[in-house]
Amino acid sequence: MRNPDPIPWSQLPGLSAALGDDCALLGASQSFVELLRAQGAPAHWIDCLAAASRAQLSSCVQRKTDFHCLIEFSAPSSCWLACNAHWVPAHGHHVCHFADTTSIEEARLQAQKQVERVHLIFKMLPVMVAHFGPRPHNRCEFANQQFATLFGHDAQSILGIPALDLIGRNLREAVVPFLRRTLREHKPVTFPFEFIAANGVPMRLEVTVTFAGDAHDTGADKGFFYLISDITERHKTEFALRESEDRLSRFMNASEECVVFHRDGLITDANPATSQLLDTPLHQLLGRSVLELVAPEYRARAITVIASGADAAYESEVFNARGERIPVEIIGRSMMRNGERLRMAVVRDIRDRREAQARIHELIEGLRSEKDKAEAADRAKSVFLAAASHDLRQPIHALSLFLTALRSMSQSRSVRTADLAEICRRMHASLDGLGQLLNILLDDSRLDANAVQVERSPTSAQRLLEELDQDFHQLATEKGLRLHVASSRLWVDTDPTVLRRILVNLVSNAVRYTSRGRVLIGCRLRGPEVEFQVWDSGIGIPPEQREAIFEEFFQIGQTQAAGHESHGLGLGLSIVKRSALLLGAPLDLRSTPGRGSMFSIRVPRCEAPTHTAPALHEPAYPQSVARMGVLVIDDDEQVLAAMRSVLGVWGHHVFCATSPDEAVVMAISHASDIDLLISDYRLGGNVTAIDAIRAVHACLPRTVPTYILTGDTSPQRIHEASELGFPLLHKPIDAHTLRAILGE
Repeated sequence: MRNPDPIPWSQLPGLSAALGDDCALLGASQSFVELLRAQGAPAHWIDCLAAASRAQLSSCVQRKTDFHCLIEFSAPSSCWLACNAHWVPAHGHHVCHFADTTSIEEARLQAQKQVERVHLIFKMLPVMVAHFGPRPHNRCEFANQQFATLFGHDAQSILGIPALDLIGRNLREAVVPFLRRTLREHKPVTFPFEFIAANGVPMRLEVTVTFAGDAHDTGADKGFFYLISDITERHKTEFALRESEDRLSRFMNASEECVVFHRDGLITDANPATSQLLDTPLHQLLGRSVLELVAPEYRARAITVIASGADAAYESEVFNARGERIPVEIIGRSMMRNGERLRMAVVRDIRDRREAQARIHELIEGLRSEKDKAEAADRAKSVFLAAASHDLRQPIHALSLFLTALRSMSQSRSVRTADLAEICRRMHASLDGLGQLLNILLDDSRLDANAVQVERSPTSAQRLLEELDQDFHQLATEKGLRLHVASSRLWVDTDPTVLRRILVNLVSNAVRYTSRGRVLIGCRLRGPEVEFQVWDSGIGIPPEQREAIFEEFFQIGQTQAAGHESHGLGLGLSIVKRSALLLGAPLDLRSTPGRGSMFSIRVPRCEAPTHTAPALHEPAYPQSVARMGVLVIDDDEQVLAAMRSVLGVWGHHVFCATSPDEAVVMAISHASDIDLLISDYRLGGNVTAIDAIRAVHACLPRTVPTYILTGDTSPQRIHEASELGFPLLHKPIDAHTLRAILGE
């Protein structure tokens, strides 16, 4: 050990030392030397230090400046020294004075461990805990992860956010009264709280809030502690139990059948109907044996059923208070009530059965009458089909002729574009006429199948009126009628699809049954409602037929329609009536025979939405931007060929299959290429789309959009197809719909 300076180190009090730039010990006080000796005095004293302290001290002595640091002796006993070093230029070394801070550092480390332990406890607790600072902002100073997650934060990002900002303005009114209460009473307040978590899940919470201030010093505001428990499941369970008990109580009190609870044959409870049947007050029934009430010849059966504990149903006889025998049917079963297993018996008075037998003849007569009505309806449908055959054949006949013309033109050396366009227009018109007839059948079938779902939304009256004008202007002009559609700025709250179908049927009837004059369409404000009106100068409706016209297959008579126009199917006004009932919209009719009629329907008015969708324009059909792989399943080769042609022209890759087996082969061979699945509902025999779809989905590596096509207008088939859970499209499918499912 060198001592280059004249400082008497051995006489210096406390812990002092001179350190060279390599941490060599140039001089040291007696206390420091003894400290090193206690540490084992290795060849180089710095080796006594912990690795981190050794590196820190070595770095500090390299700098020729004063420094402060904290060093740790690691062996054989740990201690901490605070080093206050001064650079002495004259001697070229540092003079260091050390202070033993072991107790302080150990206390700090212990406190740090306690804090970490507390944080771990709060992290592992199945509750949400937080502390918010003093008013007026009550900013978050601590929150465990569960609390932070509830509000869409983590334990760091939630810090500093005011409490009321977390819960939002809408929930402040529910929380502030409890905060005021805990401020006033200076004790914890617990209250339930309904909350929508940051992930959108509704929760039922139990919140305990505690004021952290001093109850005797109103100025010592340290904020609030929050303890929140998620009681959603408990609340649901308690609610379900209460509902179950309430339902049972309501059932017992309201039931006209007798309900008796008993334990080992002793009555524990009964409903009012039992007291009435037995003509005995409830308090006189409690505690009695059920066997006392049963006729002797039926007691053995009752004993066997009670002893077995199994569910059973059998006929018996019981006595009332006057000793009268009452024939009953007893349905016995075991059940839990208020946490106790009891036996419940439903005692049904079957005296009415005898009266019912007397009415069987009347019921048979009623059934015979209904049978006659059904046969009449069947005959009406037969008449309807015979009448409709002409209307259905006409557009098909026209299409056949147009196709013949196209085939002939394809063999000609030159074909005028205008001629092709005219034939296409007329073919489209024929298809529209056929589609309207099929839509009427489909609407009637969907109503029969209860497959029409009402979806209300703000609807522009002007847009509806414009669409009616576009649909019927050409037809009215061809008949020599003036079609006038009044404009409107009103908006209505209704299902636009259902209302449009109603108005289309009303306008169609008006045009069909009007040979000259005009048809007027408009709407008027009627208080909180808007009344849509369709006026015509047609044949009118006699008073005695104004109810009958809304029945299926009813037609007033032959019209003077143009030769190309159908006489209708007799379903339009029936669909109007049933659709109006779905909307809850009143219908009205005013008519004068020979002068015309006015049909109207009233729907609720509403305000126009802030943003409205732009008007739709007739699209062109260029090639698709995104090429898709489409798997089409249909047992009709012609349909497959048509789908292949259309989708191919639009630029898509089409895979065709006539059966589920072929579809599976396609799915396996081209699994990565298939982006869309379209399947006909009926695929021959007893095979349906659901069989094919399940098989194909099992072969594909991902879920693809799936649609079902059906041309079946049977209510039963429509109901079955709608139950499958996939979007249902009806044949014939138009280009708009086909492009829509392709995402274009």
